[in-house]
Amino acid sequence: MVLEESPESVTLARFCVEACAIPAEYEDDARHIAIAIVNDIPVIVSWNFRHMVNVERKRKINSVNLREGFPLIDIVSPWEVSHEGA
Repeated sequence: MVLEESPESVTLARFCVEACAIPAEYEDDARHIAIAIVNDIPVIVSWNFRHMVNVERKRKINSVNLREGFPLIDIVSPWEVSHEGA
């Protein structure tokens, strides 16, 4: 399944950039995150430690989510994903 952008995800990405959750020059990261959020994806797994897997950025992203009525999202590194019990 491929998730597409929607007007809602584009707006949410813009809000994330405006809130300095994601730097403007990395808007594609904001768009990626926003698509996951509006499609109720609870976790993103990424190697992007600078703009995504970053405690301060996650806090800012989730503050935008709360303000705009979206669920919280967790953004983790592949090392944080456990296959125990799978």
